[in-house]
Amino acid sequence: MPLYRRPGSPHWWVRIGRKTRQSTGTADRKAAEEFETVLQQRLWRRDKLGDRGAVPWKEAQQRWLTDSRKSRKRDREILAWLSPKIDEYPVSSVADPDVIEELRKDGLAEGWSHSTVDRAMRTLRAVLKKCVAWRYLESCPPIPMYGEPEAEPRFLTPEEFQRLRRELPRHLERAARFAVFTLLRMRAQSSLTWDRVDIKGRKAWVPSSQMKAGRTFSFPLTEESIAVLKECRASHPQGLHVFQYEKKPIDNFNTAAFRKASQRAGLPGLRWHDLRHTGASWAVQNGVTLPELMVLGDWKSYRMVLRYAHLAPSNAVEAARKVAQMSHTASSRKRKKA
Repeated sequence: MPLYRRPGSPHWWVRIGRKTRQSTGTADRKAAEEFETVLQQRLWRRDKLGDRGAVPWKEAQQRWLTDSRKSRKRDREILAWLSPKIDEYPVSSVADPDVIEELRKDGLAEGWSHSTVDRAMRTLRAVLKKCVAWRYLESCPPIPMYGEPEAEPRFLTPEEFQRLRRELPRHLERAARFAVFTLLRMRAQSSLTWDRVDIKGRKAWVPSSQMKAGRTFSFPLTEESIAVLKECRASHPQGLHVFQYEKKPIDNFNTAAFRKASQRAGLPGLRWHDLRHTGASWAVQNGVTLPELMVLGDWKSYRMVLRYAHLAPSNAVEAARKVAQMSHTASSRKRKKA
């Protein structure tokens, strides 16, 4: 496993077998030799002793991505950030609490918020848990989280939404209305194709591969959402995707054009995802129950829709009245027995 130099690279490289070449990450010959020794020992333990914990992190994370049915765009971004730090580490080393804590500190040094660091740690934990399932590790270590309290969902009033509509370019205005009417997440909406829209049956669906919850999602089409679909079809009669701009599918609605329109409408910092919150909030205010909302918006847990419970004061008052009535009945029974 000799060391060698590559043209244009300041670092020493090492050969592994016939095809694999790996950078030592250092220009210091002595440090490169130490790297080579550690790597030889690790490979020997994996190949001769069956030490599955010696499998490199790079191999484990790639297997995790390959096995997943989701695109995992955000996870891939996080793993790309982790790669130069731990790619060549064995998974047993990555699971070391000291290494995990160093990664958290690195994230903060990058200027990340606590919630972003927690997001990176959740990706790390997901891969480590799979390593346990693959028997690379005996157990997944506790992953510390900063656990910032979840911010209350932002939603627009009808007046604010009308202001936003007036400022949006036409293709985004149609998409914004559809987002509020259907509660679709941005990626599910951008990937919606005409072959999954049944206007006569008043329904549409998104395949499991494009849903956050990982299951096929069917949603009803209201008169308002059907009107949007007809406008889209009239605007671009050809093409597979429902939402297009200049004959190309729109991959991201949360663009500079959307942010500038939000600023002009007096809604700075608005995100496209806030339109989903807007639709959910209006639904609850108009009498949709939380279990119904959970189905309509494809939320994975009831806890997620509880964020909108305070918007249904009449329901809360009625529930409190029933509790009070039950308490009064119980007290009456006790007095009668006495």
